[in-house]
Amino acid sequence: MVTYRHIMAKYELLYTIPAKYTDGEISALKAKITTELTALGISVSRNDEIGKIKLAYPMQHVRYGHYVLVNFESEPTVVAKVNEYLRLNSDVIRHQVVVPEASLKQISQLADPEVRPERRDMIPAGVAAAVMPASEPIASGPAITEAELDKKLATLEEDITKSL
Repeated sequence: MVTYRHIMAKYELLYTIPAKYTDGEISALKAKITTELTALGISVSRNDEIGKIKLAYPMQHVRYGHYVLVNFESEPTVVAKVNEYLRLNSDVIRHQVVVPEASLKQISQLADPEVRPERRDMIPAGVAAAVMPASEPIASGPAITEAELDKKLATLEEDITKSL
């Protein structure tokens, strides 16, 4: 007789709730969804609201959404039930369940503008040197006085009016 151990894997769920709800309603929806997910057999370790963000394109006539990040552990067979529940839930616009990689930064870190890395930092060093040259200071020519500038502008204006 073969016995199988139940393997608990770690997952990350990101779902979007339309911004038409108030903060109190968002909290109630988040609690309701968390309750339903735990009833399906998952163990929630983190349930954070990332914030209200403008969507890349309107979905179901909605332009803004509240993003919620949930880290959980469950058996791989339960993930299909989680996807089905969220797909059928009319209060969730979009959702995605992924297996987090340890080498990648957490989504919540990327959402925080103070922690978010510069785009240059996200490109590997060898590629950054070839693709993005280091910024060089702008070469400045000899200083020009205000009177000289006015004279040049007047000359340009005369040339333009003559050409018309």
